[in-house]
This record gives sequence, structure tokens and C-alpha cells, in this order.
Amino acid sequence: MKATFVLTPAEARRLIAKAVIQTPEFQKAWKDAYVLLAGGTTNAFIAQELGYEVEPGLCTVGSSTDGLLCVTEPSSRKSFPNVFYKGQPVDKTIAEALQDYHADTVIIKGANAFDQDGHVGVITSGFNGGTVPNFIGYMTSKGLKWICPVGYEKMVPSVPAASRALGGASHIDISMGADPGLYCLSSADILTEVEAIQAMFRCDAKVVCAGGIGSSEGAHYWAVDGEEADIKALVEFLEKNIKGEPPVKGNKGNCANCRYPGCKYNGLKPDELPEWMKKRGIEK
Repeated sequence: MKATFVLTPAEARRLIAKAVIQTPEFQKAWKDAYVLLAGGTTNAFIAQELGYEVEPGLCTVGSSTDGLLCVTEPSSRKSFPNVFYKGQPVDKTIAEALQDYHADTVIIKGANAFDQDGHVGVITSGFNGGTVPNFIGYMTSKGLKWICPVGYEKMVPSVPAASRALGGASHIDISMGADPGLYCLSSADILTEVEAIQAMFRCDAKVVCAGGIGSSEGAHYWAVDGEEADIKALVEFLEKNIKGEPPVKGNKGNCANCRYPGCKYNGLKPDELPEWMKKRGIEK
């Protein structure tokens, strides 16, 4: 049997979040080791699935929002616990938890890009490299599991090529937003809508087309094949648990307080913002 449907980016995040916490690796780590849940909007959906009432747009440092790459103001962030040990939040940093070695520890960190060759791209607009340096050395040297929840809205032709093309802040002459670099990493277990549907419903999902209007911007149209009982269970699940997920609210930083000197709009006061921002209703 075949089913077709559209998933918006927010609906895809919800589906992926539900799949992550059902993976055997997550369940084993939740029971016997550490689950390290980095900040980020998709991980905020996972935190919601674990019972935390959070607003995803407030749970990230950098984001693509309001038509530009930007960084949230620290005072606006209201995140979730990042370190869990045997299913309970603990007062440790990710780096401190990794020093307490457990073979079944799982790291969950989303991405800003991925490709079909298994690479993931993580934007680094933090001057110290952001979150990745806190775990990549421990993870690669000890062979820990990194689950990377990421939706097809972030698929690019080649992450290595994208990383080379971007180059990093010192190679960008004009940046309409924060001026970042891009990690190219290949050691993650990528979990997209495809893996989520396969794991939970034993069905084969393929992207048919993408994009749209009227809040379907960034959406993907899927064709899914499977046994009749599995397809019907998937459709019922989507209608009851996934469809209708509201878009993630943006959380743009304040241009007047911007810490990125390379941004074209750095230091602008509200009345100095460009006309395109004012057309979007941006007031800071």
C-alpha cells in the first residue's frame, strides 16, 4: 500500500523527536548511562517529548530566522536540561559528563545541513566553535554514539563543498547577518523523516517534491510504501500526533546589541533598520 502526505518543517521535527526517543540506543542510554541533549530547536522537540515545557525558538543560540542568520540574546534563552544520567537531569556540563565514561552514553546534536553521503554540517557562529568542541574529541576517541536529528528541509548537495564555499568569518566581505563557519562532520548517525518512518512503521519513505506557500514553505511531499497495516498505522499516527504542529516562533537578536562586527546590520538602532526588515515587522 502507498500513502502520500506533506510534512512541514515543524511537523517533521515532531516526527523525528518521537523517533529519537524510541531508538534502542537512546533507550539503553536513558536506562544505564548518559543522554547528552545539546541545545537547538529540534532537540527542544525531544525535550518536550521527555516532558519539558519549552519554547523551541528560545532553546537555541544561533538560528536562521526572520530572513537572516542571527544569534539570540542570552537573556531571551530558556532551555532544557542538557545532561541526563539514568533518566534524571544532573548538574553537569556535557564535557563533565563525558569525562565520566559510559560506553552506552548517547550524544544528541542536530545539524544545519546534511547530504546523502552521510556528512552533517553544523554552523559555528560562536567565536570558540560553539557546542561541537565540547563533545567531538571525547566522542570520536571513545567511539560514543552521536544521533543527529535533522529534517529534509536541511538537505544540501554536498556538506564538504558548502563548508569550503563558506570559508568562515574572515573570508566573508559582506554578511547580511551573523558571519559563520561550517563544520563538516561524518561521524553522526543521521535520523531524518526517512529513518523515523522506517523505524516506527517499517515503511519506505521517499521525497517527491518540496517547498510551498501559506505556511508550507520548507515542506516536503512524501510517498511512502509498506504493508497495509503499517501504512494505515502511519497515517493514523500522523493525523493524531504530527499534523497541525505549529511553526516554531523566531527569536531574532537585537541589532543594536549585536556581537558580530561582520554583520552588515551590526549596531543599528530600530529606526536605522533596512526597509526589508521593517516590511517584515522586525523592530530590533
